[in-house]
Amino acid sequence: MKSVTFRPKHETLAQKWRKPASAFVATIGMLAALLTVPIGLGYGWHELMELGGFVLLCMAALGRIWSLAYIAGRKNRELCQSGPYSLTRNPLYFFSFIGVVGFTLAVQNVLLGGLAAPAFLIYYAFVIRGEETRLQQLHGDNFTEYCRRVPRFWPRFAKPSGVPTVELNLIPFTRGMREASCFLGAIVLAELIEWAHSQALWTTLLLPL
Repeated sequence: MKSVTFRPKHETLAQKWRKPASAFVATIGMLAALLTVPIGLGYGWHELMELGGFVLLCMAALGRIWSLAYIAGRKNRELCQSGPYSLTRNPLYFFSFIGVVGFTLAVQNVLLGGLAAPAFLIYYAFVIRGEETRLQQLHGDNFTEYCRRVPRFWPRFAKPSGVPTVELNLIPFTRGMREASCFLGAIVLAELIEWAHSQALWTTLLLPL
């Protein structure tokens, strides 16, 4: 019997526009990093911010790869509750948030971080709610019980549980790897932006922090 992939009757606008909206906001954030310069760029505590940003970007890339290993190609076939999904119901979005914060720290831009972090949390709250409706329709009581045990977004501090090994579905996993690599590429981008600002290659707005 041929399997049928379940699709909800209605996607929310947040779900439908998730990737275009993310790409648009990322472009705006990049332009802001290019056109504004923190007054302490490259000195003192700004260097610590940059280092912390690099660490978070690496965590974001590795965390998304870890999460993809458990869910790539299985999203509509089973309710994943192992590995990172035993700590938070949305590890991919959580690690993306870590990456967003990491980039704003890597470019040493406090103002950009203060805008980007809450914008991400607000928008993805709507995305997650829409996806939870789909998962509830797919998995019923199993998803309800899963929600009681595992937090929606912020991970609980516990040892990951579940199966010790997973079988990779290479096509969606490879596609997800390309997305994860963007966070590592952001490290190089942050360094290039700092170099460009140090050379005063174009007119920029000086920020007080």
